[in-house]
Formats: sequence, structure tokens, C-alpha cells
Amino acid sequence: MLSNYLKIALRQLWRNRLFSVLNLVGLTVGLAVSTFIALYVWHEFHYDRFHPFAERTYRIMCMSKFGGEEVFFPGLHESFGRLAKQQIPEIDEFVRWSDGTDVVLQSDVNHQFKEENIGFADASILTVMGFDLLYGNKKTALTTPGQIVLTRPLAEKYFGLQNPVGKTLLFDKHFPLTVSGVMKDLPTNSVIQFNALVSLPSMPTLGPKHRELFKQYGMFTTYLVLRPDANVSTVTRKLKRVTGGFQFGDLKAEYLLESMPSLHLYSRTDQKGEARQSLYILLTIALVILALAIINYISMTTARATKRAREVGIRKAIGGQRRELIFQFFLESFLTTTLAFATSLLVLQGIFSWANEALDLHMDNRVLGQGPYWGVMLVLWLGCSLLAGAYPALLLSGFRPALILKGTLTMRYSGANLRRTFTTVQFTASIGLLICSLVLFAQMRFLRTRSIGIDRAQVVSMHIDGDMQAQLPALRDAIRGWAGPANVATTNTRLFTSNVSTWFVETKKTKKQLMVNALTVDKSFFDMMGIRWLYRPDDWAARPVTSDLTVYNQTAIREAGITGNPLQQPAPFKYDSVVAGVIADFHVHSLHGPVSAMRLTVVSDTNRSIMANGGYVLVRLNPNTNVGQAVDQLKAIYDRQQPTAPFDYYFLDDAYNQLYAREDRLARLFNAFTGLTLLVACLGLLGLMTFNVEARTKEIGIRKVLGASVASIVALLSKDFMKLVLLAIVIASPIAWYAMNQWLQQFTYKIDIRWWMFVLAGGLAALVAVLTISFQSIKAALMNPVKSLRTD
Repeated sequence: MLSNYLKIALRQLWRNRLFSVLNLVGLTVGLAVSTFIALYVWHEFHYDRFHPFAERTYRIMCMSKFGGEEVFFPGLHESFGRLAKQQIPEIDEFVRWSDGTDVVLQSDVNHQFKEENIGFADASILTVMGFDLLYGNKKTALTTPGQIVLTRPLAEKYFGLQNPVGKTLLFDKHFPLTVSGVMKDLPTNSVIQFNALVSLPSMPTLGPKHRELFKQYGMFTTYLVLRPDANVSTVTRKLKRVTGGFQFGDLKAEYLLESMPSLHLYSRTDQKGEARQSLYILLTIALVILALAIINYISMTTARATKRAREVGIRKAIGGQRRELIFQFFLESFLTTTLAFATSLLVLQGIFSWANEALDLHMDNRVLGQGPYWGVMLVLWLGCSLLAGAYPALLLSGFRPALILKGTLTMRYSGANLRRTFTTVQFTASIGLLICSLVLFAQMRFLRTRSIGIDRAQVVSMHIDGDMQAQLPALRDAIRGWAGPANVATTNTRLFTSNVSTWFVETKKTKKQLMVNALTVDKSFFDMMGIRWLYRPDDWAARPVTSDLTVYNQTAIREAGITGNPLQQPAPFKYDSVVAGVIADFHVHSLHGPVSAMRLTVVSDTNRSIMANGGYVLVRLNPNTNVGQAVDQLKAIYDRQQPTAPFDYYFLDDAYNQLYAREDRLARLFNAFTGLTLLVACLGLLGLMTFNVEARTKEIGIRKVLGASVASIVALLSKDFMKLVLLAIVIASPIAWYAMNQWLQQFTYKIDIRWWMFVLAGGLAALVAVLTISFQSIKAALMNPVKSLRTD
């Protein structure tokens, strides 16, 4: 019996090849895309759950109120975790970790590179966090000074494929470290990411800079592993009473505990929940695409109901039971979804790495071998089979044989109204996503092109190592001779990154607490970067800077409550210098928030003030220059000065664009999935149009015999579908407006949603629909009426 049902199902699939292919492609796209998004969302929601003690591991977060706002700091002094462990019995273990700074590593004269994310950590990080080693002993790898554990890519970069344990790496050009281990690849779904770990006891031995950071500053993220019976609230209260010889910052600060699995998406540092919002949007898109694929299958299956009505009538007349027919139609659905499932698996495996890179996602291939991946695929497969097969099976098996065999089957049995609803839903989703994509595009374009008060175009920022103070004058003169004196400036700040210094100050006049960004620059910085003066310092153009000057932006002056000429008034902040000049506001952060108050120190001796801890030479390139050749020439100038560190640079434009990486990723995802949604909708429309033409073949032939033109027949076949598309535009527009208006609220600076976005999205959808419909409608209108009237 089962073999007969299977033969009938295969015969139906082969006999109706066009509809079978359309169904297969639609379901394959829906399954592949939905699974990919579901995997990404699962990956993001399951950060740091792989750690052995994840459920009882907590990060200490320091919270203080400043200027009426809550400010959160994860960085603590190195002694805090150690003293907390001694004074709070509920603490089982602690881990101190710092992602560190960029540093130069060297294994030999041919292998010297500047590396990012070289961190410092306790030996307990390897066991507590469950990080495994390819080489070395995790219990001893970070216990003593002078040890470093490398990640596999970094080990291969410096030592090839050999076991590097016991070999030496030079840290920061002066300090030898022994490689004590090589780590397996870190999971991508962890907030703890690094390229290498230096043992924490090594830090005080790595020169005055690191010794001062270790002893005087709060730079360590501290994790506590609590005992299984510990009460989190009790431990949180006890943290306030931790005492020792070191003053732990602001005594009014509160300590909070954040569970390890919550850090990625639920940390207090992301109070707006922007990361979660993006994931919910993507999950909604996944469900929409999958629903559209299932709708396609149901629409095209029910559209061919009248073609199979006679089969159903005869089988019922000779004794066939309804449950047997339901099983038959479910089997056909099962076959189609199984083929689509298998195809989507192949597609997903094939495009996984490419899609990850193209969409700038951070998943590794290990997620494809994990149980949840196969669980998601199984649920989608079974769900699609049931959802896609249920309605057609119940509809087709419910035909009354008497009506069928008399030829009096009415349209209410064919599901025509349901198909119209489905088509409207499909294009509502497609048009809604098109509108959202246009708003995203317009907002991203606005963010990239809006004037931010500083000219960042074609500016290269070259990092100059702190050990190159002696070479800086000659290097800067050489660069000025190459680029022109007006196109070179220096600063101590890596602009458009998170490394901009922030001072916590109080205004003298209003007693207002304020966070002020602090930069150190030279005199040429202002003209070279196009920063506008509101009040120039006295004799600014007439003579060089002979002593340090303090310049504020207009936001700092306004927040300090200063009116009139600020150059003739006392210093705006306690313990600060008088105002030497005032500049117009410019942004050094993203446009998510308002411009920050800013203090710029203009120095006379750039070697002493800017280069003490390393600085940056800014070079503006000629707009018509070849960028690759210009960078090569800059590198050649740099190398001639016998530098102590490799050539390191970045473009300000690239750094500024990176501030919107999350929005840019969301826009790329929207564009990709909007296109796929429109593809699925058009596949369904093509199938329904093909069926419509088949069902009206004789009608078209009669109309042509009676003199109907090709244009009138095309209009006749198309108008019903176009009405549905127009209805979809009306429904989709307010929904998309509301959704994107809510999304735009996260930006202080944003676009207005314009009417043309709705018109353009609707017009594009209508054009695609017309092109899809025209393929079959024109073909039908050109058909020989004699052949049409001969069809059975």
C-alpha cells in the first residue's frame, strides 16, 4: 500500500514538473535562509554557556552615578578579586583578565609584528573558562612571570606548524617571554576573545608603563565563581565591604554581579538592548521567509485542486477512505519538503563560510556540527511538512464525489479566496522589507555623509611608537616634505575608536558633573582637520605655541554655564586651566548620541607631551592620489627612520564607518533577505499565474476569435494580481513606517522617513510583479486560438 502511495506521489511530482520545481525552490530558499538566521540567533543567545561553571560564574560590574547618569565600569584593581576571595567565603574561585593593548611581538628578525588583543590573565582562566590547549599544561601555563600562551593562528604566524612551547617571544621590543602553551581555536560565542595571554604575574616586570597600570589603575575584568549554595544577593552586598590596603575608586560606587551567559546581550552596558533588538528583527524575517515558502506550497497545491478533483472523486466512488487520501497528500508534501530539506542542507553547508564573511557575522563552522543545528533542521523539516501538507490534504480529501463527477465543483472548494489572501500577505511582507531596506540605506548614507565638524576624508593615521621620540622630528619633516606642511598634524588619540580619554570634572559655576573627552594635539591639527574656531587664542596666527594652551568645544562651554566671551572669564572647571580658545563642536564618537564636551590641549613640545606613550601622525592624502602607492611611499619614509616598531596605520574614514558596524551588518542582512523574500513571492506569483493561464485557456482562445487584442488579454490576466499588489502596498506602508520609526529612535541624529521611500518600494514591487506576470500572460495572449480551443 505504501509503495503505491509513493509511486502516485512521485508520478504527480514528475507530471507537474514546473510546479514541483517552483515548490522545491521556494521551500529550499525558505528552509536554508530560516535555518541560517536561526543558527545565528541561537549562536548569539548562547554566548558563554560552554564554560564548565557558566551558571555560577559572575562578572563584577562597578556602577557609579555621575552627572545624573549611571556609569558602569567592568575594570577593577588587581587586588580586588584576590581580597574578595579571602574575605567572602561564598566565592569558590576568581579570574582576573584584561584584554590588554596592542603590542609588538618578535620571534626573530623576520617575524616582528604589531599584534592586537594581547591580554593578561590569571592561570585560573584556562580551567574556569574551559579553554583547552593544543600544547602545554593548562594548570601551569600562566602561573609564573615570563609566560605567554598563544592562540593557534598566532603560534603558526611566528613559529609555523612546529610545537612552540619553550621558545621565546620578545614582548614590546625589550622583554622576553617563554611560550608555555598553544590554545585551540576559541569559540566565537564568547565575550572573552584574545590573540594571546600573558601571565598576570608578568605584568609588573614588563617596564614602568605596565608596572604602573598594574599597581595604580583599575583595568582588570574580574570574574567570580560562586559556590553552588551561594546567594548572589548576599555576595553582592558583601562586595561593598571588601577592604584592603588599596582605595577602590569612588567609595559611593556600587558593585553588581552579572551572570556569565548574560554578558553578551543583557549586560547593563547595553541598557537600550540594541543587540537584542537586531536579533528579534532577524528572527522575524526568518519566520516571514519560511511562512512565505509554505504559503507558496499551499497556494500552488490548492490552485491545482480542480485538476485533481476527478482523481479524488473516482477514488472515493470506488471506496477510497478520506484518511487514505489525507495520507496520500501528506506523503506528497513530505516528499517535497524532504527534497527541499536535503537541498537546503547542501546549500547551507556550501555558502556558510561565504555568507559569514559577506554579512560580517562571527560564527565558525563548529556550529554546524552541534546538536542545536540538527535540532533546528529537524523541527523545520517536520514543521514545514505538517504546515504545508495540512490544508491541501484536508481541502482535496474533502471534495464530494457527486459534485465532482457531475462537473459542478464550485470555486469555493478550490481555495481561491485563500490564495488571494496568501498572495497579498506575500507581497505585504516583501514591500514592507523593501521599505525597511530603503530607510536603512538612507540612514546609513546620512551617517556617513553628514558633516561631523571634522574633515576625515583621505586622512591616514600613522601610529608612532613611544620609543621613537628621537626619530619623530626627522620623520615628521620628511612627511611634511612629501605631503605638504598643511597636510600633517599630530595627536595622542586614536580618533573614532573607544580609546578616546574621558575626564570626570565638575563645573565651577553650576557645580554640574560632566564627562569631558580629552585630546592632546599640535597647532596644525585644527586647520589640517578643518575644525572651525569660534574664539581663536590670542596671536594664534602670528606666533608659534610656546606653552601649552587649553581649548574647549562649544558644548563644554555651554555646559559650564559660561556666557559672553569665554576667553575673558575664569576657568570653567575645577582644577583646570583658563580658556585659551573655543572651537565649534565636532564628533569623535558615533552619531548614536549627542556631541560630547571636549577639552583639547595644544602643546608646544610634541615629543614630550604626545609621544610619551606613543602618538599618531595624521597625513591628508591628495584626493587624486593612488591610495595604495601613497601608503607604500609613507611606509618607505617611515622605514628610513630606523623605526622600533612595524609600520602601523589606519584611515579615519574606515574607523568612523566601523562605529556603525552593527547597523551596517543589519542593512546587509536586510538587503539579502529582502531580495530572497521577493524571490519567494515571485515564484508563488509565477506558479499561480501559470495555473490561471491553464485554467482559462479556452476562454482566452474564444476572446481571441472574437477579436480581443493581445494587450487586452494581458490586462485581463494581470489586473486581479495587480490589485492584490496595490492592496499589499497599502497594508505594508504603515507597518513598515512604525517599525523603522522605532528603530531610528536609537540615533540622536537621524533622517525623516520620506514619502518617496514608500513610492519607490511599492513601484519596485509592482514592477517585479508585472515582469513575473507578463512572462505567462503574454505567452498566453500570443497562443494560437485554434490550439487553445482544442484543449481538453
